[in-house]
Amino acid sequence: MNIEIYEENLTKAIEELKAFPLHELDTNPKLLKDAFEIFYKHDVFSLYKVELSEHNAYKFILFSRLTQYSGSLAFLAIQILAGNTIMLLRDFEQKEAYFEKQCGIAINHLRSPITHVSASECEGIYKLNGKLTWASGYGVFDTLVIGFHHDGNEYEAMAPFKNSDTFRVSDLTQTFVGESVSTVNIELCDFVLNIKDVISSQPLGTYNKSRSVSKTIHFALYGLGLGALKLLKDEVLKLQFEQELETIKEAFMEGKEAELMERLRVELFFLVQKIITTAMVLEGGKSILIEGTLQRYSRELIMFNANGLNGSIKGYFRDFVLG
Repeated sequence: MNIEIYEENLTKAIEELKAFPLHELDTNPKLLKDAFEIFYKHDVFSLYKVELSEHNAYKFILFSRLTQYSGSLAFLAIQILAGNTIMLLRDFEQKEAYFEKQCGIAINHLRSPITHVSASECEGIYKLNGKLTWASGYGVFDTLVIGFHHDGNEYEAMAPFKNSDTFRVSDLTQTFVGESVSTVNIELCDFVLNIKDVISSQPLGTYNKSRSVSKTIHFALYGLGLGALKLLKDEVLKLQFEQELETIKEAFMEGKEAELMERLRVELFFLVQKIITTAMVLEGGKSILIEGTLQRYSRELIMFNANGLNGSIKGYFRDFVLG
């Protein structure tokens, strides 16, 4: 799938998305699922058909355009792209079959220095016990990439995203933004996992050490900035903000070092927050109406920026505020 075809597919999907009540996509799980199906049908999430070296170029196009219409849908896109990329990177034997499914991810707990999900092995199966947190897309995704620890190693594996006696899905997490992404916690109680569903096994700590420098959040924040600029009712300010946004975009597109990318993420957040807030003030009181786009952007900005935070990013935020 070349990039021109991809852009055509994305354009078709966005045209269908425009017919939705966009503000309801943040709160209505059924509407969000319908929107997700449209983008899935148009192969927008099929980046496994693209060389890994080209993924960032495709994701920039996707998130800089999609996020302007629905941050919640863009958030689900992050999940399915991450799950598929893990299978692709690890050359998972069953990856082609799972690419045909809709796959989420619940693996970030592997960053923790302690074990959240453990396993015992017996006769070709693992029995998993523990808690998976922040699993989004319940009711949309039918499978889930999960992580666990066993015998000094950390594992990635596939599991059905379905409530059962051993895979106990909690009530939906209540949030002030992105409620429609249906985020849950999962209690694993002797959950049986077949060895053939294991994607990879690596020494403890590998997940943290081998994480590549991700630009996905930068792309999403940038997309919100572009959307807010379209609604900014002051041409002088718009030109100034466009120039500042373009400068940061050029920097993060070229950036390769983790420290630089984290600093740029902080700068980008505060710039986009300034653009959104300025646009809301100039629009006046109606900017807070529930059907308004700018108030949605202000909430989605927080949603994206809360994703994947670590100690160093939090430190950069503190330093930025202190000047």
